[in-house]
Amino acid sequence: MNKLVGTLVFTLSAAMSHAGVIDWTDWTDAVEGESATGTVGGVGVAFFGDVFFAQLADGVMVGGGASATTDYWTEGSPAPYTGNAVVDNRPPGFELIAFNEDSFNAVVFDSPVLNPVMAIVSQGRLGVPVSYDFDQSFTVLSEGQGFWGDGTYTHVGNTLTGNELHAVIQFQGLISEIEWFSTEENWHGFTIGVPQSDAPEPATLFLLGAGALGVIGSRRRRT
Repeated sequence: MNKLVGTLVFTLSAAMSHAGVIDWTDWTDAVEGESATGTVGGVGVAFFGDVFFAQLADGVMVGGGASATTDYWTEGSPAPYTGNAVVDNRPPGFELIAFNEDSFNAVVFDSPVLNPVMAIVSQGRLGVPVSYDFDQSFTVLSEGQGFWGDGTYTHVGNTLTGNELHAVIQFQGLISEIEWFSTEENWHGFTIGVPQSDAPEPATLFLLGAGALGVIGSRRRRT
């Protein structure tokens, strides 16, 4: 079985590239203080947690505390969202979920997605750190000059702590849900994306199936 898993992982990894266009979430609905929903890469996605405000795809603003017509995903130098080898395109303007309380948060996908990324705007303030304590490991791809400046961060274990942090992070593997606890601040926001290049092509899926059958057949012949 270990050889089968190794063969499948190797085949899948060989068929993936690690840079390209990100499908960012199209947020279409939100309820202040409760939840938000949308789609990403053709998959339904839901956020449950502290929705302080939400900028939605159709120009609707849910909640208060910020401007409905401000693009908070602007980049300076260094670029916080595209300054890496994975993300070629920053999140679109007016697509943002923001929260401001001590809260438990969860992003849930209708079906698993591969190697999702999270873009973050204004996590914490200078002198007022905000921590995101995730339920799984992640990699900080890049950080830099965003809408509110260029802050600092620490990454220890599964916890990301920011002082005015603008960044993008990535979770590895097939992910069905991302959970984290965040601490209180004026407001800070995020959105979720999925790399287009990490979607397996039909030919790759065929190879995975053929590889699995081949390994299983080989094991049967040996036994």
